[in-house]
Amino acid sequence: MICDHVLGTTHHGTYKKVIDVLFERHELKEHSIRRIARDGVELEIEVSEDLQEGDIIAETESYVYAVKIHVPKPPKENADPEMRVKHYL
Repeated sequence: MICDHVLGTTHHGTYKKVIDVLFERHELKEHSIRRIARDGVELEIEVSEDLQEGDIIAETESYVYAVKIHVPKPPKENADPEMRVKHYL
Protein backbone atom coordinates (compact mmCIF):
# COMPACT_ATOMS: atom_id res chain seq x y z
CA MET A 1 0.00 0.00 0.00
CA ILE A 2 1.40 3.42 -0.93
CA CYS A 3 1.00 6.51 1.27
CA ASP A 4 1.86 9.91 -0.20
CA HIS A 5 0.26 12.23 2.37
CA VAL A 6 -1.20 12.29 5.88
CA LEU A 7 -4.96 11.66 5.79
CA GLY A 8 -5.78 12.93 9.27
CA THR A 9 -5.19 12.07 12.90
CA THR A 10 -6.64 9.62 15.40
CA HIS A 11 -6.57 12.26 18.16
CA HIS A 12 -9.95 13.53 16.99
CA GLY A 13 -11.45 10.03 16.87
CA THR A 14 -12.25 7.63 14.06
CA TYR A 15 -15.11 5.27 13.38
CA LYS A 16 -12.80 2.63 11.87
CA LYS A 17 -10.49 0.22 13.66
CA VAL A 18 -6.97 1.61 14.07
CA ILE A 19 -4.01 -0.57 13.05
CA ASP A 20 -0.65 0.60 14.48
CA VAL A 21 2.36 1.15 12.26
CA LEU A 22 5.40 1.19 14.56
CA PHE A 23 8.11 3.83 14.19
CA GLU A 24 11.05 4.78 16.37
CA ARG A 25 11.21 8.46 17.25
CA HIS A 26 14.17 9.23 14.93
CA GLU A 27 12.34 7.66 11.96
CA LEU A 28 9.49 10.20 12.09
CA LYS A 29 11.60 12.76 10.19
CA GLU A 30 12.35 10.38 7.29
CA HIS A 31 10.26 11.14 4.23
CA SER A 32 10.70 7.84 2.38
CA ILE A 33 10.41 4.65 4.41
CA ARG A 34 8.82 1.21 4.30
CA ARG A 35 7.01 -0.30 7.27
CA ILE A 36 4.93 -3.37 8.03
CA ALA A 37 1.76 -2.71 10.04
CA ARG A 38 0.70 -4.87 12.97
CA ASP A 39 -1.67 -6.84 10.71
CA GLY A 40 1.12 -7.66 8.21
CA VAL A 41 0.27 -5.10 5.49
CA GLU A 42 3.38 -3.54 3.92
CA LEU A 43 3.26 0.26 3.59
CA GLU A 44 5.49 2.39 1.39
CA ILE A 45 5.46 5.87 2.88
CA GLU A 46 6.50 8.85 0.71
CA VAL A 47 5.46 12.02 2.57
CA SER A 48 6.84 15.55 2.44
CA GLU A 49 6.16 16.44 6.09
CA ASP A 50 7.40 15.01 9.38
CA LEU A 51 5.12 12.36 10.90
CA GLN A 52 3.65 12.55 14.40
CA GLU A 53 2.08 9.91 16.60
CA GLY A 54 -1.56 9.38 15.64
CA ASP A 55 -1.20 10.49 12.01
CA ILE A 56 -3.34 8.37 9.68
CA ILE A 57 -1.17 7.34 6.75
CA ALA A 58 -3.45 4.84 4.97
CA GLU A 59 -7.10 3.81 4.95
CA THR A 60 -9.21 0.87 3.77
CA GLU A 61 -12.95 0.25 4.01
CA SER A 62 -12.65 -1.13 7.56
CA TYR A 63 -9.31 0.08 8.93
CA VAL A 64 -7.06 3.10 9.25
CA TYR A 65 -3.28 2.74 9.59
CA ALA A 66 -1.80 5.20 12.08
CA VAL A 67 1.68 6.10 13.29
CA LYS A 68 2.61 4.66 16.69
CA ILE A 69 5.91 5.51 18.39
CA HIS A 70 7.74 2.40 19.56
CA VAL A 71 10.13 2.79 22.48
CA PRO A 72 12.48 -0.21 22.67
CA LYS A 73 13.00 -1.69 26.12
CA PRO A 74 16.45 -1.10 27.60
CA PRO A 75 18.60 -4.22 28.01
CA LYS A 76 18.46 -5.91 31.39
CA GLU A 77 21.48 -5.23 33.55
CA ASN A 78 21.81 -8.77 34.87
CA ALA A 79 21.48 -10.68 31.60
CA ASP A 80 24.36 -12.97 32.57
CA PRO A 81 22.82 -16.23 33.95
CA GLU A 82 25.64 -16.54 36.46
CA MET A 83 24.71 -13.21 38.01
CA ARG A 84 21.06 -14.20 38.49
CA VAL A 85 21.87 -17.14 40.81
CA LYS A 86 21.54 -16.29 44.48
CA HIS A 87 24.50 -17.29 46.58
CA TYR A 88 23.71 -17.99 50.22
CA LEU A 89 27.18 -19.03 51.35
